[in-house]
Amino acid sequence: MLIASYLLGYDDKGNVNHLGVDHVFPRVIDGACFELHKIVEDGRVSIYDLLIFFPQGEEPKDMLCLPDLPEAAVAVLLHGIPLPVVDFACGRNVRVVLDSSKPTQHKRDCA
Repeated sequence: MLIASYLLGYDDKGNVNHLGVDHVFPRVIDGACFELHKIVEDGRVSIYDLLIFFPQGEEPKDMLCLPDLPEAAVAVLLHGIPLPVVDFACGRNVRVVLDSSKPTQHKRDCA
């Protein structure tokens, strides 16, 4: 697993429209799946980590963690809006869409 730093990209209206990473995607990104992992601290503060799983990725790039997403990015994902994650090094992207109808398959966090 890689824990990666990221940048937020915004559109002209100030809405989050992508996340940017650098040198973290594996060679094969096909079949990527996603989870938004919620952590509750002190019983009231929620922190969300975005987990991206690459089934054909080589370790450690088979799982990518983008920790502590800002509320604006979380809101986009929770509303079912696709949020691209772009790897600046290679120019490729995955469109993160959370499917609430599918059960969670992975139970790992960034810790």
